[in-house]
Amino acid sequence: MTLEELSRKRVVVLGLGENHKHLVRYFENHRIKFELVDKWNSITDIDVTGFDVVFRTPGVPYLSRFIQDAVASGKVIYSQTKLFFDLCPAKIIGVTGTKGKGTTATLIHKILQAGGLKTYLAGNIGLDPFEFLDELKAEDWVVLELSSFQIQDLHKSPHIAVVLKITPEHLDYHKNFEEYLAAKSTIVKFQSAEDAAVLNYDSEVVRVLARQTKARVFWNSVMQAVKPGCFVKGEKIIFDELPVMDVSEVGLFGRFNLENVTAGIAATAAAGITDRTLIRKVVSEFHGLEHRLEFVGKINGVRYFNDSFSTTSETAAAAVSAFDTPVILIVGGSEKKADYTGLAKVIAARQITALLAIGTTGPKIAALAREAGYAGKIYDTALSDMPSIVGKAASLAHSGDVVLLSPASASFDMFENYKQRGQWFKKYVNELP
Repeated sequence: MTLEELSRKRVVVLGLGENHKHLVRYFENHRIKFELVDKWNSITDIDVTGFDVVFRTPGVPYLSRFIQDAVASGKVIYSQTKLFFDLCPAKIIGVTGTKGKGTTATLIHKILQAGGLKTYLAGNIGLDPFEFLDELKAEDWVVLELSSFQIQDLHKSPHIAVVLKITPEHLDYHKNFEEYLAAKSTIVKFQSAEDAAVLNYDSEVVRVLARQTKARVFWNSVMQAVKPGCFVKGEKIIFDELPVMDVSEVGLFGRFNLENVTAGIAATAAAGITDRTLIRKVVSEFHGLEHRLEFVGKINGVRYFNDSFSTTSETAAAAVSAFDTPVILIVGGSEKKADYTGLAKVIAARQITALLAIGTTGPKIAALAREAGYAGKIYDTALSDMPSIVGKAASLAHSGDVVLLSPASASFDMFENYKQRGQWFKKYVNELP
């Protein structure tokens, strides 16, 4: 849809959250008339009968009854993301997957910048795309981190699509895993033979997407050599049959982050950046994002790590597995109907000396860990706020131990969001004597 076409429509924007603040300003600057519906008790209270185009917020699922009724009545359902794909003159690299999107998108952005390309980082990380849309030129690049909420009804695919591992997530939003996977698949669905897709070979469900794209496929893997693409062989990262760097040179902590690195290298190679010296320098100097297995500090010989962004069983299991030393694990939060069986088995198998089970899901995870054979200590009382959580963890830790906040759950029962949870963890760790 062009701006000229939009100017002739009756437009309503649902919600003025983070995803619409800059969109609304963009409409005002380009004299696009619209009405804004910002507050509602129930989405069914909203009347869209007088409008042609409805801009939904990501918080209103495309497959919800409200939106589908609007579609049936002839309304065109749009979103900030869909309109950006329509109007963007630059090439887009879209990054999706269950976890690692922000880390991978940021790494891609840094490598492209180091390679001399004019690049913008946007989506759920970096800038809002409508902050810089009018600045873009055809030779520029935009790296977009994209969630399933944003791309569920996408009608175009990016020039380079990056799909990391996909595991069950957001099942409080999507009715089942099949719907979640279908939402993710739109990122490759509309690609042409001139496009490229970077797919995670270690994820069986992602390999299925290779049959849904006409683009050239690059693989990324840390489990086996697979071509064409970027993979780990022994202790070296290999691209195009030649080593890029040693695994020990990677600046990100945790072996699971190698999946993000190999995907990032493959994506930037698809964009034309293949200088191994340049790539090695960027990857070795990039130490990740806040709240993603972030090293907070070493106090009395104990290392503290903030992995508050970990809201799934799989990411918490990966974080736990990153350590070969005794770990005091802080786990739990609000409910997302997740399956914690896999995490429980990892907890039972690793050196977890104490389990601090917090929030709604913490006791559930602890109980499953016991069933899986975990023999360590479990603490699930008097842990109602972050000062008591950090204080308890510190009292249990000995020099050489790791205290790891990796909740495997959302944060909304005790905190505003994962950022506040992580920030408070760091605050009280840094206040330890």
